[in-house]
Amino acid sequence: MKVTDSLSKTLFWDVDPDKLDWKKNDQFIIERVLVRGGMKDVRKIFSIYNKVELIAAIKSSRDLDSITHNFCSLYFNIPKEEMHAPSQYY
Repeated sequence: MKVTDSLSKTLFWDVDPDKLDWKKNDQFIIERVLVRGGMKDVRKIFSIYNKVELIAAIKSSRDLDSITHNFCSLYFNIPKEEMHAPSQYY
């Protein structure tokens, strides 16, 4: 299943979507959808990736904005200290 068959094509305007792989590019896909995707896209990645994979990507991400950072902290019950602070906090 191709990434752009399941997610909004506009999310990946800056890369060749045909080269995206669900496993190899999981960090990139999860970050992009959480920050820029709609609810349909978010629900889709929640059904594709398990909770452990999502939390690992969120904890290691340096690209989450403050709104996404707060949402992920609350939704997944991740202490903010375990996440990288959004860039505007630096």
